Amino acid sequence: MSDLTPIPFKYVDSLEPKQHIALFYEESEYARLIEFRFIKHGLEIGEYCVYATEEDSGSIVLKMLNYGIPLRYFQSRQLKVYQIHRTCGGRDEIMKGCKRDVEMILFDLIPPFRMVSRIVQDVSTTDGMSVELELECTTHDKFEDFGGSLICPYDLSGMESSKRKQWMEDLRANHHAIIYAPRFGEGGVFCAL
Repeated sequence: MSDLTPIPFKYVDSLEPKQHIALFYEESEYARLIEFRFIKHGLEIGEYCVYATEEDSGSIVLKMLNYGIPLRYFQSRQLKVYQIHRTCGGRDEIMKGCKRDVEMILFDLIPPFRMVSRIVQDVSTTDGMSVELELECTTHDKFEDFGGSLICPYDLSGMESSKRKQWMEDLRANHHAIIYAPRFGEGGVFCAL
């Protein structure tokens, strides 16, 4: 009998500590299953976890509970869900808002931890993608001191299109691994050289 578990699920189940991972996806519900599995596994091994998104935090908590993440993790504050709001304006305004959000998320986070977040919510513009890439580079350069593992999700259809191929190459160079999960049950993992 063959194992039909999708490769992205197998990868997050066997994840080495302190990994910086980009998740490229096309179906948001499939990406969410990968993200929740990553979080749930971290909780089960005693890690603190953070899920930061532009979606309503209450609806994310309900989805996590329905997924099978026990309420006790929210009650003990081992799992925190943050809602990040889109920052409007030019590059400087976006960067300022993002730095404020990063401070909020990291304020009392206890290592080892797992986090799912992309700090610039709107990467459909050149300014948004540029700020996101700068933050990814900074994070990756200092990742040894980061204290945990991080999945940065990217909806390929929402990424700024004129330079998408270059953005993806730059993101690949600033992560330990890429999970490519286009449609449910499909995908692969590409590790940095």
